Amino acid sequence: MVTDNQYCGNPKDIETAGVIGLGLIGGSLAKALKRRAHLRVVGLDRKAAVIQAALDDAVLDAGAILPDLAADPAGRQAEAWQLLSDCRVVFICTPAVTVPALAEQAARFCPGLITDAASVKQPIMEKISCPRFIGGHPMAGSEKQGYGHSSETLLENAVYVLCLQPDSDLPVRDVRYLEDLVRRIGATPLQLGASEHDRAVATVSHLPHVAAAALSLLAARTDQGSLARLAAGGFRDITRIASSDAALWAGISLESARELLPILDQYLSVIGDFRFALAAGDQLALQRFFFQAAQYRNSLPVDGRGALAAHSSLTVYVSDHPGVLGHITTLLGEKGINISNIRIRELRTYEGGCLQLLLPDSAQAVRAAWLLKEAGYECD
Repeated sequence: MVTDNQYCGNPKDIETAGVIGLGLIGGSLAKALKRRAHLRVVGLDRKAAVIQAALDDAVLDAGAILPDLAADPAGRQAEAWQLLSDCRVVFICTPAVTVPALAEQAARFCPGLITDAASVKQPIMEKISCPRFIGGHPMAGSEKQGYGHSSETLLENAVYVLCLQPDSDLPVRDVRYLEDLVRRIGATPLQLGASEHDRAVATVSHLPHVAAAALSLLAARTDQGSLARLAAGGFRDITRIASSDAALWAGISLESARELLPILDQYLSVIGDFRFALAAGDQLALQRFFFQAAQYRNSLPVDGRGALAAHSSLTVYVSDHPGVLGHITTLLGEKGINISNIRIRELRTYEGGCLQLLLPDSAQAVRAAWLLKEAGYECD
């Protein structure tokens, strides 16, 4: 049983990375840094058992119990922090609310880059003065938590967002180093502004957790005995993330409130539009609702890397007669939809062929698809 404050392993003969917080994300990062990037890895965690497990797995070369900054705000327990003194980069993988203080403390001992893995960026970066800090967010996770569920493959093919301070004067080589390290662990780096990141993540990550939890709560409140028996399959699949750690997601929601609240308002507006159409018996509006949702869903990438491209593609099947191309471009142009590029292909199974339209974004693509469908064209 490990009770010591510090544990040491291999000699410091290769490049070193540090990980603070060895939960699902931190443990997965540590494993990938060790086994894929082949770095020396040191770690700090609140639990001695977690440090011991990571040492036993040969994931950590050295580890220590993470000191409690509330009890030791001056960082007098320097023995543990001293582990970071040889790190080229330190990853802080703790709840968002704890990141700023830990980043400032780690920067006192680590001469290299400091980064984090929290799912909000702007509230954190506003509180950090360290010029060597780069906000980070690996877009991967699970409803399961803890080091025991971590895996070196968790981040494989995941988009890994990096956010620089607007006035950052970090040398380009330092930023490139972190981007290259992200690639070495199997992820894909993507630079975004902190506020842009927070808006996007509130929509595609935080809101879905709220929606899944709300669906589960609604089912629980209306279940009179038979619902649970019928809720297997699809319902269980779409509410899977409602099984995530409650305390963790309460914290994330509060940290994300600045962007999550307006996204929630938009979501409620969409639900309100659907309810209005349903109450009015408006079949066309209901069909448009499901069609546009399916159109966007089907346009999403399937390789796990996220929506890196700025454009969206729409395929339109057309018959072979004069004026069809002009009719399509005029129809979309009159509605303010810009076509970035057009490719014409012949198809044996059709008398004509198909047009591949490149549109500026997914919002214009779903509008275009509906307009063309209303005009009698087949498209996907």
